[in-house]
Amino acid sequence: MVSENANAKRSVEIGYMTLITGLLEILEEANGIEITEDMMNMNGKRRGEHVGKKLGTNKTPEKALLEFIEYVRPYYDIEIIESKKTKNGFKADIKFNRCMIKDLSKNRGISIKNPLCRNTHGFIEGALSFMTANQVDLNTPITGWDVCNGCIEFKEKRDRFRFY
Repeated sequence: MVSENANAKRSVEIGYMTLITGLLEILEEANGIEITEDMMNMNGKRRGEHVGKKLGTNKTPEKALLEFIEYVRPYYDIEIIESKKTKNGFKADIKFNRCMIKDLSKNRGISIKNPLCRNTHGFIEGALSFMTANQVDLNTPITGWDVCNGCIEFKEKRDRFRFY
């Protein structure tokens, strides 16, 4: 038998996803999928910058990534598979073992790759960029309902006048 608390939690999650799905449908109708994804990415980046401010600046990519992963643990279970310094900065191969967006989207008729994923990408990029003052890009070429694999790249921000 499912507890009343579990039923209430599920009802709240269904309510959130109904609201979010409706808003995304309207945005996609009005703006198209690409613009909607860009808007969600920008929203995520701004939310991520707020987290970056809380966690602090002037961090190495390694330290920022570890602190960020710990901070988001209630919502995302992110595992670092491999990390290394590169010619242009730092790179970390990661695995999402659990993702709040996938948990909410599963069995709700929402695609695995959706504008909400772009929001998560922006959130991660925004927080880590703010914490390190680097350009941060997240790419998740392998996505699935159970696990997503990706790569986070940290690069020095290009100086517009020195062109390096």
